[in-house]
Amino acid sequence: MKKKDRFDEVDNALKELQESISRLEGVDSSELARKVSMFREEIYAGISRWSSVELARHGERPVIDDYINGIFKRFTELHGDRTYEDDPAIKGGMAFLDDIPVVVVGHKKHSARQKDNMKFHNGMASPSGHYKAMRLMKLAEKFGRPLITFVDTPGAMPVPDTEYKGQAFSIAKCISTIAGLKTPVIVCIIGEAGSGGALALGFGDRIIMLENAFYSAISPEGYSSIIYGDASNKERAADTLKGTGKDLYLDGIVDYLVKEPTGGAHNDSKTVIKETGKVLRQYVKELMAIDTGELLRIRTANIERLIPPS
Repeated sequence: MKKKDRFDEVDNALKELQESISRLEGVDSSELARKVSMFREEIYAGISRWSSVELARHGERPVIDDYINGIFKRFTELHGDRTYEDDPAIKGGMAFLDDIPVVVVGHKKHSARQKDNMKFHNGMASPSGHYKAMRLMKLAEKFGRPLITFVDTPGAMPVPDTEYKGQAFSIAKCISTIAGLKTPVIVCIIGEAGSGGALALGFGDRIIMLENAFYSAISPEGYSSIIYGDASNKERAADTLKGTGKDLYLDGIVDYLVKEPTGGAHNDSKTVIKETGKVLRQYVKELMAIDTGELLRIRTANIERLIPPS
């Protein structure tokens, strides 16, 4: 595949070809359809890291609303940071995972299958969003409910107003809150997970990550701009960052890798959400069986393992 090609455009063209073949009348098209399907799978198996970034940002990829509706029951959304405002980039509340009460919080980039990213600041949280998340974390601890986070953000909101309000401090507070939270924390990285905005909700006792999600300290475009002077080397930057689900699973940072269907999660979101829910149930039961003191000891050891030696 040429660098200039967008993987999703090629895949869409092949899907349209499959649909056209299925409509052929009077001919046996099964062998032709099989070859097109195999070709799609071969291309998907060999996609670049940059193509994974594009899939992580795909506008039809399942978002937090899809996971909440597909996995949990009786979700009750809570609003506001109890100080200043309600940040629409962070969504969370009380819910039930089967019969287990939990707290769910995550980034909201847009409504399911809607192009309303601006309404939710494209999932980029302000300090109010982080304090809203912390409020939910503390509620999880208070009522002994496991905390489940969904990470899907390019990063924290990068505007002067959020800096004036203490953006970096609010991210650090989020991280320290999770580190000391006396209840299980399970993270689901479902899309793009960029910089401190992702890290604010992006670590815990178990991390589940989709195959083409991308988790990195900076976006490939940002890395390319700093190192090479512009964003034109974003593909090279993505290879350097090595932030796909497959990369991080092989590195032992991610505990479970959710495979995506050919062409990306949006092509069979129900299966992806079902698989995520199955693993969530397993991890919630495992972690709830661990004594709180031991849980915190293991979490601290995991954090220390990820800190590079000085």
